[in-house]
Parts: sequence; C-alpha cells; structure tokens
Amino acid sequence: MSKHIGIVSVNYEGTALCYRSICEEAAAILGEHQHPQMTIHSFPLADYLPFISKLDWEGVAGLMLESA
Repeated sequence: MSKHIGIVSVNYEGTALCYRSICEEAAAILGEHQHPQMTIHSFPLADYLPFISKLDWEGVAGLMLESA
C-alpha cells in the first residue's frame, strides 16, 4: 500500500494540477486506476493575499505550515 499524501493548497488551479499529476503518474507505479490516498487542505486565497501583497513570505509560510 502506498503512503498517504497531503496537499497544501494555495489556489485551486495549482492544486488541481498537482492532484491530476499524482493520479496520472501513480498508475504507472501502482497499476491502472490506483493512486495513493490524498488529503487536500486549503485556506482561502484571500487569507494569503495580504501576506503576498507585502512580500511577507514568512507569513505565507506560516499559513502553509498551519495547513500542513
């Protein structure tokens, strides 16, 4: 059995791409229609934007760590 993967989501486009890529790549390793268990957590992008607008990357990292 494969490991459980956690995805920290900041925006839906990137999260969807990450999820899709994992599922596509997993089939070659785990077999057809197989992929690891995955959990996605996200704060709204609006929570990140005040930090991003100030280039406060430690603030962004804090939210990501809280999400993880």
